[in-house]
Amino acid sequence: MEQQHTALVGNKEVLKMLGMQSVSGLNKLRVRDKTFPAPIKSSDARGARCRFDPVEVEQWIEGKKAARNQQASADE
Repeated sequence: MEQQHTALVGNKEVLKMLGMQSVSGLNKLRVRDKTFPAPIKSSDARGARCRFDPVEVEQWIEGKKAARNQQASADE
């Protein structure tokens, strides 16, 4: 099976994926929800940019949808 290469994305792209407005909101989400995908740093430098794997972010979103749908079913 051929391995696919995923380009990492920055905060701006993740904000669009989540429909969020601010990086501070994203940072709060990361603190509150430990299941959110951890960022990947481009280097060990303190100021290194954080990047995210968009596939992991999409999987996280799908997991949240599934949990919501399970909860809705349980509430009926």
